[in-house]
Amino acid sequence: MKLGVGARAVSMGEAYTAVADDASALYWNPAALTRVERRSATFMHAAYLDSSFFDYGAYAHNLGDKGVFGASFQYFSAGKIMETDATGTDVGDFTPHDLALTWGYARSWRDFSFGLGAKFIRSTILDSAQTGAVDLGALSPGYLGERLRVGLAVSNLGGQIKFDQEKEDLPLLIKLGGSYRLIERWIASLDLGLPRDNDPFVAVGSEYLLPIRDELALAGRVGFNSRTIGDVDGFTGVSFGVGLALSKLSVDYGFLPFGSIGQAHRVSLSYRF
Repeated sequence: MKLGVGARAVSMGEAYTAVADDASALYWNPAALTRVERRSATFMHAAYLDSSFFDYGAYAHNLGDKGVFGASFQYFSAGKIMETDATGTDVGDFTPHDLALTWGYARSWRDFSFGLGAKFIRSTILDSAQTGAVDLGALSPGYLGERLRVGLAVSNLGGQIKFDQEKEDLPLLIKLGGSYRLIERWIASLDLGLPRDNDPFVAVGSEYLLPIRDELALAGRVGFNSRTIGDVDGFTGVSFGVGLALSKLSVDYGFLPFGSIGQAHRVSLSYRF
């Protein structure tokens, strides 16, 4: 539930609360679904540490005065883990995995946007546990000639995951973010995160678009997130990425170093139609 989705967002340090404008807005800030003009679909695959991986898909549909509807799935696999009995004998292997399904709705009111996401969450180790949660979001209109935008998001508000007698709260997170368009092709963003289970963190990001020819542009991105600083030895906290936008289709790549642990790669595909 803490792993960011979309290579573009992750490349920008996850400072995305006021930037999101495609189907992945359902994850970052449900209110930003109103920035989807018609229909949008996003798919992502992330090769994570060791043999683990993370997949994500989302779809959003703007129905005009009726608002914007969205749906998404998140799937994380921890890879195969050897299973042993009480004597230490190998009895096979198992693959812990987690799944979240989200349905969302957003609507504009007096130039502001408000959104809601409802989640079903299922976690499997050997046995399974499930619960529900809610995401809330708000997004301002564009200020200063559409250059400045501010957003607020509350994620994973709700239940607990329970295995046998052990309960664990979901990772509730409150984020306040802003984006500012420095020039037509250059945007900067800043998020302040207040997680329930950790210290507050700051995320900053930037994206620059370089037009190549009509309907074709190359994007360069960089970001910083203080959440992992001090938790991992080595180079961490910084993210990088590139993207290629062709008419209604965009392909993005993000790279996240995790110091001595390794690194993670994200590839995502977004389509507007």
